[in-house]
Amino acid sequence: MKHLYRISLFLNAGFLLFAVYNYGKSLFYHESVKEEQAPIIQNITMVEEAETDLPQKAEADVQTKKDISKQEIPVSSQKATTTADTVYVVESYDHGTDEVSEKEETIPDQYIGKTREELEDIVAAYSDAPSLSDLEKGFASMELKSFSPNRLVVTKNYYTDLENENFYLLVENEYINVYYSDLKTVYLYTDILLSDLPEDIQQDILNKKYIESEEELYNFLESYSS
Repeated sequence: MKHLYRISLFLNAGFLLFAVYNYGKSLFYHESVKEEQAPIIQNITMVEEAETDLPQKAEADVQTKKDISKQEIPVSSQKATTTADTVYVVESYDHGTDEVSEKEETIPDQYIGKTREELEDIVAAYSDAPSLSDLEKGFASMELKSFSPNRLVVTKNYYTDLENENFYLLVENEYINVYYSDLKTVYLYTDILLSDLPEDIQQDILNKKYIESEEELYNFLESYSS
């Protein structure tokens, strides 16, 4: 009996050692698998995070491009305007004496911050309603000669020797108008209709009737004005 009991104890100890061995082997295997899978799981997590960030990154890229495009708008696409530092030159031309002079002046406040088109309108308005001082000098018209943000030049036309000035009668919209000898500057608008004049006078005016002096001009106007 003692012999059998010892054999039984020996067998049980063997089975116990075998079980411990298998458990240890199994535990080692699972740890090895975890270590091998760890980089794979980490890569998968990084990919998933990158995919999650893609819409946000794409939106950020679009916004960045918009910001860059706003900064890169070329200055040339904007209309040039004058400033308080723009050099303002007034050129005076006396048609009676053919004298030309230039004078640099302070740019008028109403000329600052204007485009070429806006200045052309301002100059045209001044031609229709010039200052009293210009009228006393024989002012006839004003025009914009050259324009840039750095330099602005206007030309004022004068007739200071009207006693010796010549005129032309022209037809415009069926009415007779009086022009200076340059055939560009209006001296006087009249209410005389071409059709109210004798036929021979009509033909002369259609051919740009020449008037030698201011006295002759007023004699004509008095004769045919209503």
